[in-house]
Amino acid sequence: MLLAIKALDEAGAGSEEVPVTEPRGEWPLSGTVKPYGRHVLVCTGARSWPARIEEAEGLLGRMARDVRALRETSATPPKLTASDESSMGPGADLLVFPESVRYHGVDEATWPGVLADHVIGGEVSTAAPSTPLTGVHVFVCVHAARDERCGRCGPPVIAALREACAAEGMADATVRATSHVGGHKYAGNVLIYPSGAWYGYVRPADARRIVRDHIREGRIVEELCRGRMEPA
Repeated sequence: MLLAIKALDEAGAGSEEVPVTEPRGEWPLSGTVKPYGRHVLVCTGARSWPARIEEAEGLLGRMARDVRALRETSATPPKLTASDESSMGPGADLLVFPESVRYHGVDEATWPGVLADHVIGGEVSTAAPSTPLTGVHVFVCVHAARDERCGRCGPPVIAALREACAAEGMADATVRATSHVGGHKYAGNVLIYPSGAWYGYVRPADARRIVRDHIREGRIVEELCRGRMEPA
């Protein structure tokens, strides 16, 4: 499977746009997003995460364990992953969707308030400073420590999406890397907020179409769509 995905990436490289054909991989895409109602991305400034971020040291591991525990109490539990976006100061910045909020400098003392107020309660918390996020936010799984397929497929897709955003004049779109989001067998996995749409089997040649159709025009690329979040 890995070799097949690599071949698709290499075949697509250097081409502006390639029509999407089925099947792309061994498994169908539609309906493969597990229900979740909110996504928290921790700004770690790196891509060197452990295979399971719940096992990370310090605040990242605590946050991941706290959010994972909520799976037992909600039909649409929140999701937490790490991002290579850097925090702006001490503590950890958090990006929260679909509300499109950035928290600044969350630490051990302020995390419980953000967790209770926003991650669980859905209201912007006053426990830590926050600012609204604007524009479109694209995340691509690159978590090689969790699965080699994401580690090999993700980085070329990030580069292609950034190039496509520049070519299409989408200055308000940002593209970042993320840790495991679920479904590494569908690599490359791409998530777009605030719409909450997920794409799978994405290769670099698909970037221009995703940017043009989804980010600029607001149309889902159905052939690559895995599903979308279900806001709590």
